[in-house]
Amino acid sequence: MRKVKSNIGWLIAKSGYNREFLRKRYKKSANTISNWCTGKSHPSVAEMYDLAILLKCKVDDLYDLAEEEKNE
Repeated sequence: MRKVKSNIGWLIAKSGYNREFLRKRYKKSANTISNWCTGKSHPSVAEMYDLAILLKCKVDDLYDLAEEEKNE
């Protein structure tokens, strides 16, 4: 099984923007932005497209698929 891994935190750091800027832009709490960065929650589709434009990447670049670790 694969799981979605967020690249948002890395892309924010690379972009020169900070989480506080995104918090204000999207009118979200600091906790929500942190959850976007860790993959605990996800922006809406409209927010993903806007975020990709802001971070100068494709929407596909915001996330990767990773193999989920097996608990045997």
